Parts: sequence; structure tokens; C-alpha cells
Amino acid sequence: MNTRNLKTPVAITLVGSLVLSACSGCSSDGNGGGRLKLHPIYESALWGAAIGAIVGYQSDETGEGAAVGAAIFGVGTLLQQTDEMPDQRKEQDQQEQKEQEVVIQIPNDNGSMTPVVLKRKSGSYVGPNGEHYDSLPTAGQLKPVYGL
Repeated sequence: MNTRNLKTPVAITLVGSLVLSACSGCSSDGNGGGRLKLHPIYESALWGAAIGAIVGYQSDETGEGAAVGAAIFGVGTLLQQTDEMPDQRKEQDQQEQKEQEVVIQIPNDNGSMTPVVLKRKSGSYVGPNGEHYDSLPTAGQLKPVYGL
């Protein structure tokens, strides 16, 4: 079989896959917007394969061009996601820290409010001065220490 005849179906398949992923899709939920939802690495690899196939077609190396393009784009996206992981972890740690803090508003005799931040630690609560509470204290319990 002539290699030129084999390269044409490969190029057509790659371009068809690219068009399917970029324009239309199989998304049945309302959030997809009619677009096929792919993992970013796969989507980048498809774009790279299409670009590589176009460049490779010019030099009669469609398959090799598609493979190189997919590999370069896919690895690039993988490295980008790896770089973003510490930022995501930092955001998650900050969220967990916020969930471990409780603010109790203490009403003062003059009508103002005093916020007291308690930190949850090992099933108990620790006040700003380092005092420990076995359970979540009420505003009445905190008023003698932090109220005006």
C-alpha cells in the first residue's frame, strides 16, 4: 500500500477530532455549553497533534508530525499544571485554617460588640490568651475575660 494513501486518513482523523473537541461535543448537561469536556492535557495534545499533522503533511511526515506535536503540547500542559499545584495546596490550607477558627461576638454594656477568635485544636478551643475550653464557650462565659 502506498504510504501517501495511508497519511491522508490519519490527517483527516486528527482534524476531525480537533474540530469535534473545539466546536461541538457530546455534553448533555447544561454546564457544558455543548462542548466536549476533555482534560486539559488531552485537549492540548489534540491541538498539538493537529498542528503537528499540518506541519508534517507539508514534509510528507504527517504521522510523525502529529506525534511530536501531541507530545510537546501535552508535556507543556502537564508541566504547567504541576507548577500550579503548590498554589492550589496553599489555598486549600488557608481554607482549612479558616474552618478551624470560630468568632464569638460578645455584647458589651455600652452596646458595642467585641469579636473573640477561638481556634479549634484537638477537640477543644483555645482563646486569644491561650486559655483552653473543652467545648465552644458562650458569649456569657467569655464576657468576664474579653468584655468591656
